[in-house]
Amino acid sequence: MQEEITNGVIAVVKFIAYYVIWSFALFNLGRASLLVVTLGQYPRGLDAQRHVNQISLVGVLVLVMAWSTVAIYNNTLGVHA
Repeated sequence: MQEEITNGVIAVVKFIAYYVIWSFALFNLGRASLLVVTLGQYPRGLDAQRHVNQISLVGVLVLVMAWSTVAIYNNTLGVHA
């Protein structure tokens, strides 16, 4: 009985983490990035609802690019300092 409750709690936590991270944070980061790049043309209206995973993937890519930029900057700063 306790194991079933634990598994249920873990499933709920995973769902909440997925929803908050993937469907909210990364989606909005990707959407904002795409709106800036396309000058407000994409994604709007139904496109935002139809392409949630693709927009979230753009959010992941933006996050990775930002992290890589910081890592490269810190690496080159350490070499020349």
